[in-house]
Amino acid sequence: MALRYAVKIDAPASHTVAVELRFVPDAEHVDVTLPAWCPGSYMIRDYARFVRDLGATGDDGKARAVTKIDKQTWRIERAGAGELVVRYGLYGHDLTVRTNHIDGEHAFLHGPATFVYPVGRRAEPVEVTIDHPAAWELTCAAARDGVVLRAASVDELYDHPIHVGTSRTLVVPAKVPVTLAIWGERAPGGTFDEARLVADLAAIVDDHVARFGEAPFDAYAFVLMLSHDAYGGLEHRASSVNLYNPHFAATRKSYEGLLELLSHELFHAWNGKRIAPAPLLDFDYASEAYTPCLWVMEGVTSHYDRYALRSSGLIASKSYLDKVLDDWARLQATPGRARQSLEQSSFDAWIKLYKPDESNLNTTVSYYLKGGLVMFTLDLQIRRRTEGAKSLDDVLRLLWKRHGAPRVPHPDDLQPLFEEATGLALGEVFERQIRGLEDPDLATELAHFGLELRSGIDPAQTSDGGQAVWLGVTMQGTKITGVFDGSPAQAAGLSPGDEVVAVDRFRATSDGELRSLLAARKVGDRVQIAAFRRHRLVELAVEIGAAPPTRWEIAGAADPSAAAARYQAWLDDAHPGPQSLATVTTTARWV
Repeated sequence: MALRYAVKIDAPASHTVAVELRFVPDAEHVDVTLPAWCPGSYMIRDYARFVRDLGATGDDGKARAVTKIDKQTWRIERAGAGELVVRYGLYGHDLTVRTNHIDGEHAFLHGPATFVYPVGRRAEPVEVTIDHPAAWELTCAAARDGVVLRAASVDELYDHPIHVGTSRTLVVPAKVPVTLAIWGERAPGGTFDEARLVADLAAIVDDHVARFGEAPFDAYAFVLMLSHDAYGGLEHRASSVNLYNPHFAATRKSYEGLLELLSHELFHAWNGKRIAPAPLLDFDYASEAYTPCLWVMEGVTSHYDRYALRSSGLIASKSYLDKVLDDWARLQATPGRARQSLEQSSFDAWIKLYKPDESNLNTTVSYYLKGGLVMFTLDLQIRRRTEGAKSLDDVLRLLWKRHGAPRVPHPDDLQPLFEEATGLALGEVFERQIRGLEDPDLATELAHFGLELRSGIDPAQTSDGGQAVWLGVTMQGTKITGVFDGSPAQAAGLSPGDEVVAVDRFRATSDGELRSLLAARKVGDRVQIAAFRRHRLVELAVEIGAAPPTRWEIAGAADPSAAAARYQAWLDDAHPGPQSLATVTTTARWV
């Protein structure tokens, strides 16, 4: 017998839905529970806090006793019932890809946050009916039998998010069946319309499928929710939910950012949903699932999400290199990379990446950010050392053949597989950059493809072109949000939360003004910083220090010689010659 759910959306303006579960009990009392987290998002979210008025009746219509036994589990007495009916309300007003959001325009129902299930019965088949306003359109990748959604298990149901609302569904003309459901009004104007979006999305889908050799789904559904200042994505086995701003068509940069997001979540259908370590294929929804391998799921995906935009011809080589350089600049602005390896960052995602605080700056590194750069650089190394015979694609295909397609968890140590796929010894990369703390050797590998990586100081940071100075803080407005270890600010006693109001009695009303007040100073100068700390004025003497590099550039080498052929084979583009290809400044990221 299936677990039968019914969802009624009759008062969406109250941000609530009513949920009903019917099932045949298999014991004198049955526990029903709701997950505390969801795959793809590694933080305990305690979805049960949004459940209200949970009760139960038997098939005789009489109420059954319900006792809550922990934060997310309810015990229901059978009392002779042949069938139990569990009813509860659900509140959802948090517009993210991993929580429910219900209002007068739509309802996004995230499975783990929506459907309680009987403990021990996750493997049973599931049926769901959705009673929603007639004008709303339903999007879900689950199998349908008329108005009934079907899934082979609770896990599968959780992996099929449900969106109903005033959306518009577009067909993506890829070589496999794909749709794009867009909810939210797109801002008018801009070069890139929705017809262009589905055409470009088709190219990305086809590129990913060609790279792996097959699609892991019969059909795929993108859900795109547009909202001001919104960003995020969450992967599922045959769909993804994505949040982006309504102005995506306004500039090429914004549009390419949307393509990159959709590419990233689609790529996870292979890498993450099927290529995965054991803790993320067989887990307990009530507690954390620890793994040192999130760098594989997210780092590899972060590399390919943008590389696919270039390999499918959607962005220029210069745009691709600009994205890589921006990541490099962000990594160099992260001192925590000297304390935490990619494997440690993966393992500690539950308490670090998803729970950031003011100390993260100095203690953590993102496995998305560094992982993507390590994979980018490793791809170049493989191409160089094999003279173009191999690339990271060969690693990907072996991962898929051996682990993804047969649904076999991959081991924590993937160095042997990487070496088997490429025929190369890769111990240094794994020991130094994945298990260790070293940065990828980006400059060396770019040089073998006729490119130069340059660093320097943003001229806007100095008054006379001399040495740039800094305090060593990150700021939001005039409030300090982070203090770099070993910085002048730390030595002087400045602290996160301090609100800087003046330098040598000259008022500072923004972080930009503070930079201007410091720009005329020299390394070693002492300044008096006035700041409010817990509503009390403090004055601190700070000895200004030399700023780290704030300008990064990738340029074509003047004489690339043999490297020009490597560049052509890599990016399917002629070597650009001696010109600047990408420039990034990080001045605005700190003071």
